[in-house]
Amino acid sequence: MLRYIRVSLLACFLLSCAAHAPALTETYVVQRGDSLWEIADQFSMSVTELKRSNGLKSHHIYPGQRLFIRSQRLPTRSSSGVEYVVRRGDSLSKIAARFSMSVTELKRINGLRSNNIYPGQRLRTRSYTVQSARSRPSSGYVEMDYVVRRGDTLSKIAAQYSMGLTELKRSNGIRSDRIYVGQKLKIQTRLTKIAMDNGPYYFSRPKAAVQRSRRYREVPPKKPIEDYRSARNLMGVFNASINSDMRRDGRSLKGWRIVLDPGHGGRDPGAIVSNLDGNNRSVYVVEDEFVYDIALRLYQKLRLAGAEVEMTVISPNHLIRENNPPARTFVHEQNEVYNDVSVNRRNSFSVRPGLDNIVQRVKIANRFFARRGKTLFISLHADNTPNRPEGPLVIYWSRRGKIDSRSRSFARIMERALDLPDVPAQIGGRNLAVLRGNLAQAEILVEIRNVHHKGEAWALRSHKIRDSDADRIFRGILNYAKRR
Repeated sequence: MLRYIRVSLLACFLLSCAAHAPALTETYVVQRGDSLWEIADQFSMSVTELKRSNGLKSHHIYPGQRLFIRSQRLPTRSSSGVEYVVRRGDSLSKIAARFSMSVTELKRINGLRSNNIYPGQRLRTRSYTVQSARSRPSSGYVEMDYVVRRGDTLSKIAAQYSMGLTELKRSNGIRSDRIYVGQKLKIQTRLTKIAMDNGPYYFSRPKAAVQRSRRYREVPPKKPIEDYRSARNLMGVFNASINSDMRRDGRSLKGWRIVLDPGHGGRDPGAIVSNLDGNNRSVYVVEDEFVYDIALRLYQKLRLAGAEVEMTVISPNHLIRENNPPARTFVHEQNEVYNDVSVNRRNSFSVRPGLDNIVQRVKIANRFFARRGKTLFISLHADNTPNRPEGPLVIYWSRRGKIDSRSRSFARIMERALDLPDVPAQIGGRNLAVLRGNLAQAEILVEIRNVHHKGEAWALRSHKIRDSDADRIFRGILNYAKRR
């Protein structure tokens, strides 16, 4: 009788598990160098879910081992590439970025006339294969719409996108030099795109395939003003891509002016820490390269929500990047520049971002905030602090008992948005240079990760987790805006 009860209980337990388990009809064969984190990331699963689905008690796996994975999350190959199944929360720009495509290209190969998509819809994309470490350059002209802003001139716009003034006027049927704010101009700019497994890159690529050591750096061969023009060119293309995916319902942040400050950059890499890949080999994580990627992802989300957004630091050779696999870390290139033409006209390496010119970040922000109103400033970092636990830290301005109350309110809302059940966020007040003298209605600094901890440094290497981090910061901004 006792044996019958035990068997019955076991059967009930197995049936219960089957009822709640996802359809794990596909198997993945572990390859040399794989880790649970990389496999989970590849198939959009959590490590906990992957371990539970395969009855694993430790993180140890071996080559040839078969693991059950979520079949519905595998991209399926079609004759012209890969079929992607749209999920809740997807947008054309998000899918295009994932497969290193433009929104225009994605719409063209799927015969789409609008930006509307729905969960379950199947879209054809490019082949879902990992690029080799060798670069694959491709050149071509990118056409986009440019909306004239206050202070623009035809010659300034032509110079920004490496076009001749005559060419710009001819392309838009303009006979005089007069333009007006809000006018749409057709811009054609030439881009050289280089596909890499830690890219893509534009115009030029790093000399190294990955970050080689803590001390490794690549000094830029071009003048700051040349890198500034390339960077502005790239941001123009990025904005045009975002504009093509704008929806009428993207109004939740309309009227807000937001400055994103990607920490460090240029001469200053921030923290560089050692991490391990699936073969227990050292890989190196460079703070400024990874937080810049988070900043770009956040920039895109804010723009799509209707906000006007500015970056304090910009890069001349990349936009949103991926790491396939995560061991392909970003290289410390010192080519980033401040988003200010007057600063970069001085032909000196010292005008690039560094610890000695942080005040430039505040100047760029305050220029953007010249029209007061609904304004925010968010500085993004990933610190290396041994005496601090895992998880995000949100900092507002505080000095000798004085507190910026609006910034503290913003910080508290952001703290709740960044909280995770197993990794709580923290909050604190400090007298930081980037927060002093800032004209924003509220300004904070977000340490999104503490890379002193191995798991935090690993998470930063995953482009999917970086996108999730950007989502959480975005929610914090939305929650604050709703209360104003």
